[in-house]
Amino acid sequence: MSRTPLVIAHRGIHDTGAVENTLEAFELAVAAGADMIELDVRRTGAGELAILHDHEVNKVALDSCSLDEFESRTGFRPPLLEEVLGWANGQIGLDVELKEDGYAGEVAPLLIEFAHGGNELIVTSFIDPLLAQLSELAPQLRLGLLIAWIAEGAADRAAACGAQVVLPEMKLVSEALITTVLDANLELIVWDFMAERHAALLSDPRVVAVITDDVPGALAARA
Repeated sequence: MSRTPLVIAHRGIHDTGAVENTLEAFELAVAAGADMIELDVRRTGAGELAILHDHEVNKVALDSCSLDEFESRTGFRPPLLEEVLGWANGQIGLDVELKEDGYAGEVAPLLIEFAHGGNELIVTSFIDPLLAQLSELAPQLRLGLLIAWIAEGAADRAAACGAQVVLPEMKLVSEALITTVLDANLELIVWDFMAERHAALLSDPRVVAVITDDVPGALAARA
């Protein structure tokens, strides 16, 4: 990994008309020069692994139906994880956030294949037991624990579930947290990064990457 923080596009680039977590948003991120793309994985009621952040769209829950049914009821069809992995292969690295527990055994082979292809990959989640299961199933994967509410114990939690990376929300980032994470021999990636408020982190070699909705701004500040 570079000592200059990588810029990771949060759900692609979706502030210019593209829908987040779609191939169009991901293609815009590549065109803008993002180093990696963050995306979200959920499972449909038929067991398909799809890219979607929210549990439901237009009051239709993804896990209540198949992908075809979801599209017919909402007018929106999320891309499949396998489709996105194929598109990204050899083109850009991914930060794959798993939004739900219960499908580690299904997702692990797809992610292992992507990583074995030489692609940069980090698999993240807020769910400690899910990361622990993935650590057992696929110890070769680079895992990260997402933190949104409290920083206390983050490094211990990450180590306990087999994660190598701690990913706190920006509001939780402090010198004390950075020191604790690095002292535990873990890496630090921050999310909800905005260049106009947090630009100093782009010159901090202790930060591996920043996840941002403003890729052009982060790239300009880093330059």
